[in-house]
Amino acid sequence: MDAEDAASTAGVVACLALLVALVVPFVLVDGPETPVGAYYASGPVGVTGAGFIAAVLVVVFLSGRQGRSPPDTVAGVAVVAGVALLLVAVSWALAADEVVYSFPQSASWLEHHRWVVLALAAAVPASAGAYARAVL
Repeated sequence: MDAEDAASTAGVVACLALLVALVVPFVLVDGPETPVGAYYASGPVGVTGAGFIAAVLVVVFLSGRQGRSPPDTVAGVAVVAGVALLLVAVSWALAADEVVYSFPQSASWLEHHRWVVLALAAAVPASAGAYARAVL
């Protein structure tokens, strides 16, 4: 496996892992009094934008890997979209401070959830940068 394939695979895996991490609170936190909607809407645009960008980036990375698009175009789109994804995730993680502590004690793991999402979001532009370096 060459560096181009490894970087695009890492990008796909990072995006899919981010999407799974974003779904976890919807599955594990239940109850009518839980502010899951407010948690995801925190910040200027909320975190759903990061999920959308991650889903688009899966397609972008796969189109580069399968040769359906020019590698230099894929690299440019992946880097720009990856940085945008990271900025959305950072703004959400910093703004979710006030909401995260309003969950019941059974959901105390949510204190760490936003940092996991942020770490996964950081892996996306890193893999996009590695992909750009490999193809350019």
